Amino acid sequence: MDDTKSELALQSTSEVDGDGEEVVTAHSFLVAQADLEREAAEVLPGKFDECTYDKGYIRQPLYACLTCTHPPLKYCQGASSSDSTEPAGMCYSCSIECHAGHEVIELFTKRQFRCDCGTKRLLLPAEQGACCRLKSARTMLATLENANNVYNHNFWGMYCSCDKFYVPENETGVMVQCYVCNDWYHDSCIGQLPSEDEYDDYVCRECVSKHPVLRYIDSTMLRYGRVEDGRVSRIEPATSAKILDTPNENNTDEPVSKRARSSMCRLRRDTSAIDSQQPFDMFLADGWKSHVCTCIDCMREIEANRLVFLVEEDEVVEPEDDETLGESLYESAMKQLRNMDRTRAIDAASAYHSLSSSLKEYLRPFAASGKIVKSQDIQAFFEQQRSGH
Repeated sequence: MDDTKSELALQSTSEVDGDGEEVVTAHSFLVAQADLEREAAEVLPGKFDECTYDKGYIRQPLYACLTCTHPPLKYCQGASSSDSTEPAGMCYSCSIECHAGHEVIELFTKRQFRCDCGTKRLLLPAEQGACCRLKSARTMLATLENANNVYNHNFWGMYCSCDKFYVPENETGVMVQCYVCNDWYHDSCIGQLPSEDEYDDYVCRECVSKHPVLRYIDSTMLRYGRVEDGRVSRIEPATSAKILDTPNENNTDEPVSKRARSSMCRLRRDTSAIDSQQPFDMFLADGWKSHVCTCIDCMREIEANRLVFLVEEDEVVEPEDDETLGESLYESAMKQLRNMDRTRAIDAASAYHSLSSSLKEYLRPFAASGKIVKSQDIQAFFEQQRSGH
């Protein structure tokens, strides 16, 4: 939770004393703290104590930090940046542990990506130690890059073919994600869409054009969106686009590694029938993956273009559930205390009792005189504790 949200929560429960100074009562502070804890539980539902770097190139929720990276001039939202950097992405845990208080944007789910935090692309400011806090002992990462990561305009907060900065509260329509490149598109920029029950996944025209093998999915599982003047003008069943709908011999739910490989592709006998000049989007029906051709030629093309996720499981690696979700800070602390060994628990309880007694003694004169306790008074107390007085 950033400082701005904390200040807003306190301002909403504050009062004003006789001198016109803003005052927050103990009760108001506790109410605001409880509200912040509830909000944090909704926004940060998973644990954030482990970076995903060691899991390699995986499909996961990603984030970008616009404080530590700087976009080129064409993507600058405010003042122009004279020190543009390479784009970078980080995992859920690093977005919280390493980049709290920074301008962090959500990139949603992307595949085949390894966390950049602490590598050459994404070093923390020097005053914060530069290295990722979740793997601080591995300083060698600062000289490395994740060579297989793929970046696009999303890492500067831009989405869709219109290349606009994504501001959730300003969006009025629906955004649809391309299953292949993971970019998101405004429904108004796509054009005509089938009804929601007619398709399960969407593939943008750029990906269809870039990867011809996508055109050879059993036509019973897809519909085409014909593009005219930059937008889909009509939806067609694949058969009307002259794609041969001969059943695929390899239609099966078995993993691709166990499927029989055929030397004959049953889905592209007549490639000349495909109008490759006119762009189109693809709308795929539920279960389409088992209808992708796995003949030798198709699989060679799929593997060469890093598209194996078309025929294999494509699970998202989500943050581990936080079992303390919904607990107050006090409840979490007490649980940790109970899980400590006896010696450490006694030491912690003794330290807490000592701090509590000192604070009560420090606040006693305020209570006797009715003087308001201000933030500088609390800061002075902890300064005394640090100095040993």
